[in-house]
Amino acid sequence: MMKEKSFFGKHKILTIVVGIVAILVLIGIGLFNNPPDALVEWVIKFAMDQSLGKNTFDDDALYAITTGTGGPLAEAGRAGPQTVVIAGDEVLVFDAGPGSTRQFTLSGISVGSVDALFLTHFHSDHIGDVGELMLQRWTSEGAAVPLPVYGPPGIDTVIEGFEHAYTLDKGYRVAHHGEEAMPSSGFGAEVHAFNLGSDLMSSETVYQNGDVEVIAFNVDHMPVFYAVGYRVNYKERSLVITGDTVYTESLVHHSMKTDLLISEALNHEYSQMISDASTEKDNNLSIVAKDIKTYHIRPDEVGIVARDADVSYLLVTHILPPIPAKILKNGFLRDTKEIYKGDVYLANDGTMIKMPVGSDEITVHELLR
Repeated sequence: MMKEKSFFGKHKILTIVVGIVAILVLIGIGLFNNPPDALVEWVIKFAMDQSLGKNTFDDDALYAITTGTGGPLAEAGRAGPQTVVIAGDEVLVFDAGPGSTRQFTLSGISVGSVDALFLTHFHSDHIGDVGELMLQRWTSEGAAVPLPVYGPPGIDTVIEGFEHAYTLDKGYRVAHHGEEAMPSSGFGAEVHAFNLGSDLMSSETVYQNGDVEVIAFNVDHMPVFYAVGYRVNYKERSLVITGDTVYTESLVHHSMKTDLLISEALNHEYSQMISDASTEKDNNLSIVAKDIKTYHIRPDEVGIVARDADVSYLLVTHILPPIPAKILKNGFLRDTKEIYKGDVYLANDGTMIKMPVGSDEITVHELLR
């Protein structure tokens, strides 16, 4: 496997930043204390041409972009959990954690191109940006139909709440821009609920369009019920998104022979340190840090799943607890790497995995670094 960093060409956001920084440097050294209107107009037009351009995922491949890799605790540079999957012409979004819509846009993906949203469960760190994603998809390209949203029982309540919360905003935008630009019919979501029952080995195809198949399967995130993971199959390539879960045989079964396993992980050693430090400050965080260990998979268990399922590549996301310093990153995955001998990568916001069709190649690109 080869790690790549995509700079110019496909990396539109970096091109924008470099161009703007160059102008700012010139201004800073006094060459453009009063830039001419023509220059200002050119810079703005260049930036808009880049940021509003079409998606650049033109190769026939299965792509996964982590546009949110954090957890419920705030961490600089990490939005709440979200993974964007691009398969052929399909743009599928999995979860919508707080701040993920902005990271989505900064990664160079058109929000208006989203075909469907899939939710793993209804903790706030996984649904905080559902309303914003629905709204931005509607307003960015004047969508005429609502966003299809898939999830387990309870999804109706979640979507109804977000639609209600954004009702006033909808009215303002329609009144300001008109029905042609903001058709009322495109606001909100179209709910597709599914029920896999209580059997942990249960699964079901919940989305099928041409060569793209999405399979939902049960995971164990008790007391959260229901909670699911997803497997995406596109031609001969595949990936699995675990959602939040402890170790189960269901994970191994549904991840079998997949190209890419995208798993959450909670490092118990780091979490215990946070709990101990919080206890000294009489902080409620101590209780949370202790309890959270009972329903998230450990790094060593992630390694067991990847090994036993014979996956090709392991991407760890939903980082718990937040890693306060870069020097601790290697330690976070130490136990994983002792068990799973394949390629392991700790995801960042903007990490993109590319899996071309007709090949077993897997490459890693950073879109925001």
